[in-house]
Amino acid sequence: MQTLEIRPVTAADAGRLVELHARCSEEARYLRFHAAKPRLRAVEAEYLAAVDGRGRVALAATVVEDGEERIVADARFDLLGDGDAEAALLIRDDMTGQGLGRLLLGRLLELAAGLGVRRVVLDILPENRAMLALARRVGAEPAGFDGRSVLYAVDIPR
Repeated sequence: MQTLEIRPVTAADAGRLVELHARCSEEARYLRFHAAKPRLRAVEAEYLAAVDGRGRVALAATVVEDGEERIVADARFDLLGDGDAEAALLIRDDMTGQGLGRLLLGRLLELAAGLGVRRVVLDILPENRAMLALARRVGAEPAGFDGRSVLYAVDIPR
């Protein structure tokens, strides 16, 4: 049995984020980035790892495999202004269906509340049934459609 740790993403995680991306299926990457994304470039990983805990927040779910800490899920939000933040998740395929998405999104919502965020928005492709179901499970409501993806929003209680 593996021990799962949830911790903040740090700048030292850039390589682990590249590895997470590489170990996800093409479909998982497409659903996360809304485009074909065969690889995460080092510069992109460095950007994703450069969070400040205020305007850009990210959590990593990690396990130890073969003696190495590996990120199996990345959950994050960026402040958009006007009290809104946009959240996104990427979970390694072999870790889906175990409640990890709900756990991570719940933690993101707690962090958002602590930062004074009033609403967290999720931009979800219509074919991403798992993310749509997760959004509904955490109380998100449809907030729009941009012609390609569905926006769901979770109001953060004050």
